[in-house]
Amino acid sequence: MATSVIKSMILQSVLYTTTNQQPLLCPSTAMWQCSPTPSMIIAAPNNFNPDVQTPPPQTVPQPNAPTVTPLPLKPKPTVTPEKPATPSLKTSPLPLTQAADQIAGGRAWKYFERNWNPQTGLVNSADNFPWTTWWDQGSALLGIHAARQLGLLPPDMFQKRMNTLLQTLEKLPLPATGLPNKAYSTRTAQMRQLNDTPDPKGITGWSVIDMARFLLGLHVMRSHYPEYSDRINRIVTRWNLSKLVKDGWLNGSIPRAGRLLEVQEGRLGYEQYAAHSLKLWNIQATNALSNPPVKTVKVDGVTLQIDQRNLKNSGATNYLTNDPYLLWGLEMGWNDAVKPQVQNLLKVQQQRFKRTGILTAINEDSLDRPPYFLYYSVYANGKAWEVLNTRGKAFPQLRFFSTKAAFSWFALMPDEPYTKMLRDFVQNLSDKNRGYLSGRYENSQLGVNASVDVNTNAIVLESLLYKVRGRHPIVY
Repeated sequence: MATSVIKSMILQSVLYTTTNQQPLLCPSTAMWQCSPTPSMIIAAPNNFNPDVQTPPPQTVPQPNAPTVTPLPLKPKPTVTPEKPATPSLKTSPLPLTQAADQIAGGRAWKYFERNWNPQTGLVNSADNFPWTTWWDQGSALLGIHAARQLGLLPPDMFQKRMNTLLQTLEKLPLPATGLPNKAYSTRTAQMRQLNDTPDPKGITGWSVIDMARFLLGLHVMRSHYPEYSDRINRIVTRWNLSKLVKDGWLNGSIPRAGRLLEVQEGRLGYEQYAAHSLKLWNIQATNALSNPPVKTVKVDGVTLQIDQRNLKNSGATNYLTNDPYLLWGLEMGWNDAVKPQVQNLLKVQQQRFKRTGILTAINEDSLDRPPYFLYYSVYANGKAWEVLNTRGKAFPQLRFFSTKAAFSWFALMPDEPYTKMLRDFVQNLSDKNRGYLSGRYENSQLGVNASVDVNTNAIVLESLLYKVRGRHPIVY
């Protein structure tokens, strides 16, 4: 199928998705209780994560399955690029010592070499698709940081990429809200809608969860490379960050009837990951951290916490998937309160493998076929092992194994035999020119999920950095 036809199908898909989400404001202080009136936006990082190119069959590998600090508030913003900084002399590479890790790092970095835009310093969200969200740019920052730390990106090239990006951010067009729009062109840094059409007035709104991940990435850059700290702080003071939290909850916005409607954003897992990320900038979402409406369920006999706010009573799905918990562990480290949930999340996936013979590593991921992006969850909307789009439609035929989940679980829990099986399963699941593929479908007839995106390849690099740092979180 021609690329133009694929792109047309994708844009129709994203437009259909975004125009059918209709959360409304809820007058109750306990907003999630306003059932049946929808009151919540999706509990996800992106409204859509497109992929527009599928590698030719000969490039798709067929691996064998294994045997069973606070932000200063006073400085005024500037849009004038400063004198380029020189890389910190304190930053020395932490080289990968194992052959498998060296191979994995080189393959993941291929994505960035191919998809970095020299005009803006932004990285494409999906291979050869010049569009992005801020969640994806948070991943891009962390991937570039990991590559610099691992010696995959020389200091002079790192300096060039950082200066180009900071120049773009210093003059980034903003909507009247004072917060970055949900989507931008990676070639021009102009505002785009979620269907990749121009958005000169920024009517698409903002995502607090996207912004939280990007702010985490900026915090890593300002803390690990202090030569960029002042510029990053001044860039961020341009943004109206006070709008990211309302009444202690994460606060996003969506377009409705010609205006932006502010809505609570996030579900258990994503909500706490984002709230902890915002704390790095002294932004406190106290209710998101302390008062999420939680209940327990059992899946395959394993006890798990889920969000009471589901599609039926709130208008948004309560995905229980790996991504926010794995990023939380790699980047900030798990606190004692969340560790039982994490351990049981791994346990239930391992038990499914023992029960079914299907190697299981769930996640949110891009796909190489319609609907192009799905959430594979242990539990969602009252059912176990659901695969859903953002509208709550199930796609059980497209259950998949996630590359980024496999790399992350092994980095975080290397002593668990099951995580070693996960990592081995995806070690060679890459395209030599484009980077790691998103994963494999559980239906063997569908084979490889040949989508290639920034999140998968960035998280592969993050997991390798976490490992060589002696399993210390990347933020610190």
